[in-house]
Amino acid sequence: MGEYISPGQKGLELSPQTQKLLQLEQKYVAGGFEPVPAFFVKGKGSKLWDVDGKEYLDFIAMFSAVNQGHGHPYIAQRVMEQMEKLPLANLCGHNALYGPFAEMMCQRFQYDRIISVTSGTEAADTACKIARKWGIQVKGIPADRCLILGVGSSYHGLGSAVWGLMDASETRKQYGVDNRLQRNTNPSTGEPLAYLDLAAMESCLNAHGNTVAAVIMECLHGSARSSADEIAYARGVYDLCRKHNVLFIADEVRQGAGKTGKFLCHQHLGDDCKPDIVTMGKSITGGFYPQAFVLGSEAVMSLVGSFQQAATFGHTPLALAAARAAIEVIDSENLVERAVAIGERWRSTVDGWNHPEVDYVASIGADSNLYFRNLSGSRVAALCMHKGLFTHPAPRGLRLSFAMTMTDEELDRGAAIIKEALDEIHLYEDIPGERFHDPKHSH
Repeated sequence: MGEYISPGQKGLELSPQTQKLLQLEQKYVAGGFEPVPAFFVKGKGSKLWDVDGKEYLDFIAMFSAVNQGHGHPYIAQRVMEQMEKLPLANLCGHNALYGPFAEMMCQRFQYDRIISVTSGTEAADTACKIARKWGIQVKGIPADRCLILGVGSSYHGLGSAVWGLMDASETRKQYGVDNRLQRNTNPSTGEPLAYLDLAAMESCLNAHGNTVAAVIMECLHGSARSSADEIAYARGVYDLCRKHNVLFIADEVRQGAGKTGKFLCHQHLGDDCKPDIVTMGKSITGGFYPQAFVLGSEAVMSLVGSFQQAATFGHTPLALAAARAAIEVIDSENLVERAVAIGERWRSTVDGWNHPEVDYVASIGADSNLYFRNLSGSRVAALCMHKGLFTHPAPRGLRLSFAMTMTDEELDRGAAIIKEALDEIHLYEDIPGERFHDPKHSH
């Protein structure tokens, strides 16, 4: 973060309150991402309000953490009821809600055991940790050669144990966390295990399958022109894992909880696809509580003993109340089916524009990426912000995620704002908020 640039175009200024908050973050905050400079104080459904009372349509759903919309009343009610009874009971004792909740989750998703943690990063780290123990004790891989492979462009968080599973960057090298045992490149050739490049994964496993304990991936990224290509690739990786006796870990933190038109996105790969380990998070609690889960088969989860995996704020009463209510909302309001309808309407709308600035729209369910031909995503996102639409900039376009409770009217209105921004983008020399950070501090 850094000083913003405000050229002073009429109607596109950053307010004094926004400027002050940006300056405070610049001075006191480390890390984070670089979103558009909108500071929110209220949210309801697919609407947000900032510190100046300005209303926005939310087209990112907090990176799929509020699939049920902001502040869903049913989830709020259940969480408040639990808060008045007992907010925290943790691993120093027993929580009376945990056994019944674990039974419900295991039976629903057909797994044997569950672990509760507090973030998607922690869930990915836990899954990889368990897979390493399986690789060493069951598959017989020497500990100093036991590999976990990631897939390019998957996101598992920025913890030091999982960062190496993601695409290499100069920033990551500065921390010295390029772990040779958890990587998304071929150990012998350095070839990237790029998303949609099945040949690269096949070559890697043919050469190194005997020392690979697991492959972890977000099965569907919502980035390809055709979702069929993503499904075929993910299924191909799954089949290769089965061939080489490698565990398959499905990271469902972002693309689970109904977002893609299935409750879990790996369910698109076929009824016979059964990952060994699944991670869930984000909207599994509807945005009300930081909680993530790891589900797995007895063959892997039985390896985890006492004092080997626990979290102070894992499986708290509030977390379990939020998770149970969040799942009930998805079921009772038919939100998985709604995600499909949203995706179809969105894709049809963008295709109907036939806009010269749009390269293509990728979508699967209520998750999407909009790619431009020659435009900066941060520039378009900033103009959309000024017009009352909140979304997230990506290098080649916009990262989009729609709450599954979004109405057709809200979707159409937000889409119209994006089209208007694309029509007008070349009228502006500079747009306040597109480069509010100092370039030398960018990641």
